[in-house]
Amino acid sequence: METTGFTIKLEEYTTLGDFILPSFTRDQSVFVTHFTKFDGTFLSNFTAKLAFVKELESTYQLTEQQKNTTRNLYLQAAELNNDLNFTSLYFKDAGLSTTVITALKKDINNHNIEGAVLKIESLKQFIVANQPLLEDQGMPHNFPAKLTGYKVDLQTKNKDQNEYMKAHKELTDANMTHYTELYGYISQIAQKGKVIFKKTVYADEYNISKYLKKMRANNGSTPTPTTPATPNP
Repeated sequence: METTGFTIKLEEYTTLGDFILPSFTRDQSVFVTHFTKFDGTFLSNFTAKLAFVKELESTYQLTEQQKNTTRNLYLQAAELNNDLNFTSLYFKDAGLSTTVITALKKDINNHNIEGAVLKIESLKQFIVANQPLLEDQGMPHNFPAKLTGYKVDLQTKNKDQNEYMKAHKELTDANMTHYTELYGYISQIAQKGKVIFKKTVYADEYNISKYLKKMRANNGSTPTPTTPATPNP
Protein backbone atom coordinates (compact mmCIF):
# COMPACT_ATOMS: atom_id res chain seq x y z
CA MET A 1 0.00 0.00 0.00
CA GLU A 2 1.35 3.43 -0.86
CA THR A 3 0.88 6.95 0.41
CA THR A 4 2.63 10.12 -0.71
CA GLY A 5 6.33 9.30 -0.95
CA PHE A 6 6.02 6.12 1.13
CA THR A 7 5.31 2.46 0.66
CA ILE A 8 3.55 1.23 3.78
CA LYS A 9 4.62 -2.17 5.06
CA LEU A 10 2.01 -4.61 6.34
CA GLU A 11 3.63 -4.68 9.75
CA GLU A 12 3.09 -0.90 10.01
CA TYR A 13 -0.69 -1.02 9.59
CA THR A 14 -1.56 -1.74 13.20
CA THR A 15 0.84 0.93 14.49
CA LEU A 16 -0.76 3.48 12.17
CA GLY A 17 -4.12 2.35 13.48
CA ASP A 18 -2.93 2.86 17.05
CA PHE A 19 -1.85 6.39 16.21
CA ILE A 20 -4.99 7.48 14.42
CA LEU A 21 -7.64 5.71 16.53
CA PRO A 22 -7.40 8.02 19.60
CA SER A 23 -7.79 11.12 17.42
CA PHE A 24 -10.72 9.66 15.53
CA THR A 25 -12.38 8.48 18.75
CA ARG A 26 -12.08 12.00 20.11
CA ASP A 27 -13.27 13.63 16.86
CA GLN A 28 -15.89 11.13 15.66
CA SER A 29 -18.77 13.45 16.54
CA VAL A 30 -17.15 16.15 14.39
CA PHE A 31 -16.58 13.76 11.48
CA VAL A 32 -20.21 12.64 11.42
CA THR A 33 -21.47 16.21 11.02
CA HIS A 34 -19.61 16.37 7.70
CA PHE A 35 -19.68 12.72 6.56
CA THR A 36 -22.60 10.69 7.89
CA LYS A 37 -21.00 7.27 7.38
CA PHE A 38 -18.43 8.05 10.09
CA ASP A 39 -20.94 7.18 12.79
CA GLY A 40 -20.61 5.08 15.92
CA THR A 41 -20.89 1.87 13.90
CA PHE A 42 -17.95 2.94 11.72
CA LEU A 43 -15.89 3.63 14.84
CA SER A 44 -16.83 0.27 16.35
CA ASN A 45 -16.00 -1.59 13.14
CA PHE A 46 -12.64 0.17 12.84
CA THR A 47 -11.78 -0.60 16.46
CA ALA A 48 -12.78 -4.24 16.02
CA LYS A 49 -10.80 -4.64 12.79
CA LEU A 50 -7.67 -3.13 14.38
CA ALA A 51 -7.98 -5.51 17.33
CA PHE A 52 -8.55 -8.47 15.00
CA VAL A 53 -5.43 -7.77 12.90
CA LYS A 54 -3.37 -7.29 16.06
CA GLU A 55 -4.50 -10.72 17.22
CA LEU A 56 -3.57 -12.19 13.84
CA GLU A 57 -0.09 -10.72 14.07
CA SER A 58 0.44 -12.05 17.56
CA THR A 59 -0.03 -15.60 16.23
CA TYR A 60 2.78 -15.40 13.69
CA GLN A 61 5.27 -12.84 14.89
CA LEU A 62 8.85 -14.03 14.71
CA THR A 63 9.63 -16.15 17.72
CA GLU A 64 12.91 -15.84 19.55
CA GLN A 65 14.00 -19.07 17.86
CA GLN A 66 13.32 -17.57 14.44
CA LYS A 67 15.16 -14.37 15.34
CA ASN A 68 18.09 -16.39 16.60
CA THR A 69 18.18 -18.42 13.38
CA THR A 70 18.46 -15.26 11.31
CA ARG A 71 20.99 -13.74 13.69
CA ASN A 72 23.15 -16.87 13.69
CA LEU A 73 22.94 -17.15 9.90
CA TYR A 74 24.34 -13.67 9.40
CA LEU A 75 26.93 -14.11 12.16
CA GLN A 76 28.16 -17.25 10.39
CA ALA A 77 28.28 -15.38 7.09
CA ALA A 78 30.20 -12.53 8.74
CA GLU A 79 32.73 -15.00 10.16
CA LEU A 80 33.27 -16.46 6.69
CA ASN A 81 33.61 -12.96 5.28
CA ASN A 82 36.37 -12.23 7.78
CA ASP A 83 38.24 -15.41 6.85
CA LEU A 84 37.97 -14.42 3.20
CA ASN A 85 39.81 -11.16 3.94
CA PHE A 86 42.87 -13.25 4.90
CA THR A 87 42.32 -15.66 2.02
CA SER A 88 42.30 -12.78 -0.42
CA LEU A 89 45.73 -11.72 0.82
CA TYR A 90 47.06 -15.27 0.43
CA PHE A 91 45.77 -15.27 -3.15
CA LYS A 92 47.40 -11.92 -3.94
CA ASP A 93 50.72 -12.97 -2.40
CA ALA A 94 50.60 -16.16 -4.47
CA GLY A 95 49.85 -14.19 -7.65
CA LEU A 96 46.37 -15.72 -8.03
CA SER A 97 43.20 -13.96 -9.19
CA THR A 98 40.83 -12.99 -6.35
CA THR A 99 37.75 -12.82 -8.63
CA VAL A 100 36.07 -15.85 -7.03
CA ILE A 101 36.61 -14.39 -3.55
CA THR A 102 35.27 -10.99 -4.57
CA ALA A 103 32.12 -12.58 -6.00
CA LEU A 104 31.58 -14.63 -2.84
CA LYS A 105 32.06 -11.61 -0.58
CA LYS A 106 29.55 -9.66 -2.67
CA ASP A 107 26.91 -12.34 -2.13
CA ILE A 108 27.63 -12.37 1.61
CA ASN A 109 27.33 -8.60 1.87
CA ASN A 110 24.05 -8.72 -0.08
CA HIS A 111 22.73 -11.54 2.16
CA ASN A 112 22.45 -13.76 -0.92
CA ILE A 113 23.12 -16.92 1.00
CA GLU A 114 22.08 -19.29 -1.80
CA GLY A 115 24.56 -17.64 -4.15
CA ALA A 116 27.26 -17.66 -1.49
CA VAL A 117 26.84 -21.40 -0.87
CA LEU A 118 27.38 -22.14 -4.56
CA LYS A 119 30.48 -19.96 -4.69
CA ILE A 120 31.98 -21.54 -1.58
CA GLU A 121 32.27 -24.84 -3.47
CA SER A 122 33.93 -23.12 -6.43
CA LEU A 123 36.38 -21.37 -4.13
CA LYS A 124 37.20 -24.61 -2.29
CA GLN A 125 37.96 -26.45 -5.53
CA PHE A 126 40.21 -23.60 -6.68
CA ILE A 127 42.04 -23.59 -3.35
CA VAL A 128 42.56 -27.37 -3.41
CA ALA A 129 44.05 -27.05 -6.90
CA ASN A 130 46.50 -24.43 -5.64
CA GLN A 131 46.86 -25.54 -2.03
CA PRO A 132 50.67 -25.94 -1.79
CA LEU A 133 51.19 -22.49 -3.27
CA LEU A 134 48.65 -20.90 -0.90
CA GLU A 135 50.01 -22.70 2.15
CA ASP A 136 53.41 -21.25 1.33
CA GLN A 137 51.79 -17.82 1.84
CA GLY A 138 50.39 -18.79 5.23
CA MET A 139 46.99 -20.30 4.46
CA PRO A 140 46.06 -22.95 7.07
CA HIS A 141 46.18 -26.52 5.80
CA ASN A 142 42.62 -27.22 7.02
CA PHE A 143 41.01 -24.23 5.29
CA PRO A 144 39.30 -26.29 2.53
CA ALA A 145 37.66 -28.40 5.25
CA LYS A 146 36.67 -25.23 7.08
CA LEU A 147 34.99 -23.98 3.91
CA THR A 148 33.00 -27.21 3.74
CA GLY A 149 31.86 -26.58 7.32
CA TYR A 150 30.77 -23.06 6.40
CA LYS A 151 28.85 -24.41 3.42
CA VAL A 152 26.94 -26.99 5.46
CA ASP A 153 26.16 -24.55 8.29
CA LEU A 154 24.97 -21.81 5.95
CA GLN A 155 22.80 -24.24 3.98
CA THR A 156 21.15 -25.52 7.16
CA LYS A 157 20.56 -22.11 8.73
CA ASN A 158 19.34 -20.62 5.45
CA LYS A 159 16.89 -23.52 4.97
CA ASP A 160 15.46 -22.94 8.44
CA GLN A 161 15.14 -19.21 7.83
CA ASN A 162 13.42 -19.74 4.47
CA GLU A 163 10.91 -22.10 6.06
CA TYR A 164 10.04 -19.53 8.73
CA MET A 165 9.69 -16.80 6.11
CA LYS A 166 7.51 -18.99 3.90
CA ALA A 167 5.18 -19.84 6.78
CA HIS A 168 4.94 -16.15 7.71
CA LYS A 169 4.16 -15.14 4.13
CA GLU A 170 1.49 -17.82 3.76
CA LEU A 171 -0.26 -16.63 6.91
CA THR A 172 -0.02 -13.00 5.81
CA ASP A 173 -1.34 -13.76 2.32
CA ALA A 174 -4.22 -15.76 3.76
CA ASN A 175 -5.28 -12.73 5.80
CA MET A 176 -4.59 -10.02 3.22
CA THR A 177 -8.28 -9.10 3.10
CA HIS A 178 -8.17 -8.06 6.76
CA TYR A 179 -5.08 -5.91 6.20
CA THR A 180 -6.76 -4.26 3.22
CA GLU A 181 -9.91 -3.58 5.24
CA LEU A 182 -7.89 -2.13 8.12
CA TYR A 183 -6.00 0.20 5.81
CA GLY A 184 -9.34 1.18 4.26
CA TYR A 185 -10.48 2.53 7.63
CA ILE A 186 -7.17 4.29 8.27
CA SER A 187 -6.97 5.93 4.83
CA GLN A 188 -10.60 7.13 4.89
CA ILE A 189 -10.19 8.66 8.32
CA ALA A 190 -6.87 10.30 7.38
CA GLN A 191 -8.24 11.71 4.14
CA LYS A 192 -11.32 13.25 5.74
CA GLY A 193 -9.52 14.34 8.91
CA LYS A 194 -6.98 16.42 6.99
CA VAL A 195 -9.86 18.28 5.30
CA ILE A 196 -11.95 18.76 8.46
CA PHE A 197 -9.01 20.08 10.48
CA LYS A 198 -7.17 21.87 7.68
CA LYS A 199 -5.11 24.83 8.90
CA THR A 200 -5.33 23.66 12.52
CA VAL A 201 -2.71 21.94 14.63
CA TYR A 202 -4.87 18.81 14.57
CA ALA A 203 -4.44 18.24 10.85
CA ASP A 204 -1.11 16.48 11.49
CA GLU A 205 -2.93 13.85 13.55
CA TYR A 206 -4.42 12.63 10.26
CA ASN A 207 -1.24 12.78 8.19
CA ILE A 208 -0.07 9.22 7.47
CA SER A 209 3.24 10.32 5.95
CA LYS A 210 4.20 12.19 9.11
CA TYR A 211 3.33 9.18 11.25
CA LEU A 212 5.52 6.97 9.07
CA LYS A 213 8.44 9.39 9.38
CA LYS A 214 8.04 9.33 13.15
CA MET A 215 7.80 5.54 13.23
CA ARG A 216 10.90 5.07 11.07
CA ALA A 217 13.05 7.73 12.71
CA ASN A 218 13.87 5.41 15.60
CA ASN A 219 15.67 2.69 13.62
CA GLY A 220 12.80 0.28 13.90
CA SER A 221 11.63 1.12 17.41
CA THR A 222 8.05 2.32 17.38
CA PRO A 223 7.13 5.50 19.26
CA THR A 224 4.22 5.09 21.65
CA PRO A 225 1.01 6.83 20.53
CA THR A 226 -0.22 9.42 23.01
CA THR A 227 -3.75 10.53 23.81
CA PRO A 228 -4.41 13.63 21.66
CA ALA A 229 -5.59 16.91 23.13
CA THR A 230 -9.20 17.95 22.60
CA PRO A 231 -9.54 20.23 19.56
CA ASN A 232 -11.87 23.14 19.15
CA PRO A 233 -12.54 23.17 15.40
